[in-house]
Amino acid sequence: MNVCTLTHTYPRFPDDINAPFVEHLMEHIARQDNDVSVLTAYDPAWNRSPGDHTVDLRTYRYIWPDSLHILGYSRTIEGNVRFRKRVLMLSPFLFAGAYRAFLGLVREKKPDVIHAHWILPNGFVAAGVSRKTGVPLLIQLHGSDVFVAEKNALYRRMARRAAEQAHCILSPSPDLTRRLGNIGVDTAKITLVPNTVEADFAKNVTQDDVASLRHRLGIPENAVIILAMGRMVHVKGFMFLLDAFHRIAPDAPDAVLVLAGGGILYDELKKRAGELVIRNRVIMPGAVMRDEVPVYFAMADMFVVPSIRHESGAVDGLPVVVPEAMAAGLPVIGSDLSGIPVLVRNGVNGILVPERDADGLARAMLRLSRESETRRLYGERSQRLIRDRINYESVAVYISNLYKLIGGKVLSPGSIPTYDLSMPD
Repeated sequence: MNVCTLTHTYPRFPDDINAPFVEHLMEHIARQDNDVSVLTAYDPAWNRSPGDHTVDLRTYRYIWPDSLHILGYSRTIEGNVRFRKRVLMLSPFLFAGAYRAFLGLVREKKPDVIHAHWILPNGFVAAGVSRKTGVPLLIQLHGSDVFVAEKNALYRRMARRAAEQAHCILSPSPDLTRRLGNIGVDTAKITLVPNTVEADFAKNVTQDDVASLRHRLGIPENAVIILAMGRMVHVKGFMFLLDAFHRIAPDAPDAVLVLAGGGILYDELKKRAGELVIRNRVIMPGAVMRDEVPVYFAMADMFVVPSIRHESGAVDGLPVVVPEAMAAGLPVIGSDLSGIPVLVRNGVNGILVPERDADGLARAMLRLSRESETRRLYGERSQRLIRDRINYESVAVYISNLYKLIGGKVLSPGSIPTYDLSMPD
């Protein structure tokens, strides 16, 4: 199949931490005998070479001078909860530039299917191109786009227009599906496809890699390592994690919390750890480069994802760190929220707790810190689920089959094949 993809965020250079999941997915889709072209917004940090990708990768400019290209790439929504200044002013230029460039690409490539990442802005732009050219459309949600769609009447209308044109919408969580339904989108068009990872995500990590990282971070050899990772923003719920770790610190003297990532709340979280008098047992290394992420997971004994729904309505869809941790064979403690329960099954491969429940997080961490056999069992089940069911290759095969149905115009709402999310035997 010939596929044209529109996004506004894509890795700008090798190991960029911005939207590697989009690149990995589209590269895997290209390996399924698909001719894939990807169009993304230009960024001043763009530094890709022909040899570092297999898709037809292009950028478009939407403003002059280049320094004003500030939309996308984790800069549009400040702290995941509010629009940055100048966003509303620049947005019309992004929409116009994307439409013009993507229409040109579709006319040049004559694809069988259009694939848009994020319903806003790209789903709306791609829907206009789909109407203009007659090429069927698939939209893939990622979470922040639904938050944007809920913000005002104009964005709700734009999201509905995009969804009306789409033949199929992929959602990483039932929560995002419900929220789109609440603003008038036909949920019969939406099917659940989780965010995922390479099946062999951490296979190349060596014991020397792990030992080197432990030494650099100053972690004792006998420590039980509790890992959390992500951008330091409100929806990640890291404040509740610090409060929970404070509760278990006296009863789990060997436990160490590694809180990895950078962002607007980094200094505030570091200060909070000091106030709780746990600073000597909370390691905050800052942002982690993509090539070192698997080493952090290989080093850890468990992974915690304490996501919350912010007062603004912002919430993660399904953080990519969840399948990454599972692929590395870690048990996961997570909030019973949004897309996390899609992969983390309570008492099977992890523990789910209510959001903002520091006591619940504390009990779960204390239990797993003491039960090494439970950690091993949950970790093995997590790894098997990723290896056998939910990995880039499996998702790419599923989406490629959808392309054939959509391109053949035989797919209708209610007839979309479901993705197999069952736990392997």
